[in-house]
Amino acid sequence: MYFKVLHKNYLPPLVDSWYITEPDLWYLDYDQAGYAPSEYREERKGIRILNETTIANFLERIEKYERFTEDIRLEFLRELRTNREEAYYDYNQCFFIDFDRLIFYSTYPESISFEEYIPNKWEGYLQRFDEQVLYKYRYWEDKNKNYLVRED
Repeated sequence: MYFKVLHKNYLPPLVDSWYITEPDLWYLDYDQAGYAPSEYREERKGIRILNETTIANFLERIEKYERFTEDIRLEFLRELRTNREEAYYDYNQCFFIDFDRLIFYSTYPESISFEEYIPNKWEGYLQRFDEQVLYKYRYWEDKNKNYLVRED
């Protein structure tokens, strides 16, 4: 699972990264999602609501899951050659979270509505967000070709 975090104003330096984690870390509001504090994963202990004021602490905790775009691109293109169907599923980006504009986008492939469990004043959408990702961070594109678009 690939998760894009866009967060410019609250952290020095600019954080604009991909993270590969378990999806449940990205319920922004654990209360709304029905999590009891005893059920929180280690990375979310003490962070009931993941928002613009708690993101710095959270990103420190998940630093080990951060990945460079070029590394993901190389792995994705390699897997496309060996197992195309699995690559489409495994490398499909799931969330785009903009902590500056307070917007959560989800394309999560299963029947869980992450975009509904967001803090007050946030907007949540179930929709593609490819075009909102700067080209240099689109690991699924290489030489202006989108490899997540099926050509069947």
